[in-house]
Amino acid sequence: MQRIIELAQSVIDEYGGRDIFETAENSGARVWFRSIGTLKGFYVFENGKRYIIVNSALSRMMKRVVCAHELGHDMLHRELSAGGIRDGTLFLDSNKTEREANLFAASILIPDSDILSEITYCRSVEALAYQLDLPTELVEYKLELLNYQGYNFRCSPVKSDFLK
Repeated sequence: MQRIIELAQSVIDEYGGRDIFETAENSGARVWFRSIGTLKGFYVFENGKRYIIVNSALSRMMKRVVCAHELGHDMLHRELSAGGIRDGTLFLDSNKTEREANLFAASILIPDSDILSEITYCRSVEALAYQLDLPTELVEYKLELLNYQGYNFRCSPVKSDFLK
């Protein structure tokens, strides 16, 4: 988990932009918005080029989350995607890689200070997620990361396939 926290901070420090799409592009990954049916997004590393494809039909908030998740695959699992293997075939629901990509997304999208400043006003994780305009599951992942760093928040186990 420490590796994911440090990597997310390193990506922010080195490539950080105004938003996650700019950060991904600054890192060298091309971000494309396409109509891809029921898929939310996927990552491809092919011929030395990195692509994050995000479903153009998603809400702005979900586009951000999907892009951060796929950037997590790019940063953490690039070698597994060589040859263009996509999310649905390689990164299976129960797979450790999905969990890691979700932790990366939570780490890169939610500053610790946002959680720590809002948590005193919110009576539930759902309220906190609403306040931050993020999915509840992503906030649960962030709470797990904060607990790893020494905090003691109550959080529920999160399914790694919440973006499916």
